Amino acid sequence: MIPLKQTVKVRQAGRLDSWGIAELDQITSYFCRIDEAFKVVKDSNGKEVISQATVLIKGLASISMDDQIEWRDELHRKHSKRPISISVIRDFSGKPLFTKVSL
Repeated sequence: MIPLKQTVKVRQAGRLDSWGIAELDQITSYFCRIDEAFKVVKDSNGKEVISQATVLIKGLASISMDDQIEWRDELHRKHSKRPISISVIRDFSGKPLFTKVSL
């Protein structure tokens, strides 16, 4: 359906440190499609912010707003960002097809 030729590494947030900031524990890699374009999207609080990239991961991926997502573009530059918004794209029966993450 959609070619998934790129990969992202998701550093999942773990327990909180003494300052209340989540420490990054587990790293999971996903095949995905990354579309790099600046877009105006709404974050989890409903505020409009600028998104640098949109990531499509097949199925229902375990990603939270506290995770750190890392990827390399075609020029081999490394990027690392936290999600702005996370949504699930479903088919007519309700089965999750993709997890869409705006970064």
